[in-house]
Amino acid sequence: MRFGRLGLVCLVLVAACESPVESSLEQQLWEDLGIRNYQYQYMVSCFCGFSGPNPALITVNDGVVVKVEPPEGGAPVSPPLGSWPTIDSLFAIISRASTGDPNVLDVEYDETYHYPKTIHFDPVERVADDEITYRVQRFIPLSAIP
Repeated sequence: MRFGRLGLVCLVLVAACESPVESSLEQQLWEDLGIRNYQYQYMVSCFCGFSGPNPALITVNDGVVVKVEPPEGGAPVSPPLGSWPTIDSLFAIISRASTGDPNVLDVEYDETYHYPKTIHFDPVERVADDEITYRVQRFIPLSAIP
């Protein structure tokens, strides 16, 4: 099959953007698993003045962040912890980003648990330092935490 230049450009643009259908499907698969207690390593890369441990080990119980600490040990972050993301919060970030017609929104999902492993977001082309990347690693489902 032969693609013209326009067809090839369209194919590249579609492949580089997050599909709302794919995101909704992955989110539904995540929700269907019913995982409400888990731990994961979170890292954010940006020129946005992010403060706190980076990477951070985040523990979630019943869908709420209950502990944030450096992954290699050290003092936990003091409450409030509401600004630290749950997996559901990361899906909300994807949803908000996709509504603004971003220059780049590229999301990679975990094949087993369907959470977003990497979210790369560049809202505006040719604007320096507005890119942000979120990474989830070492995801572990947990039993309920007392």
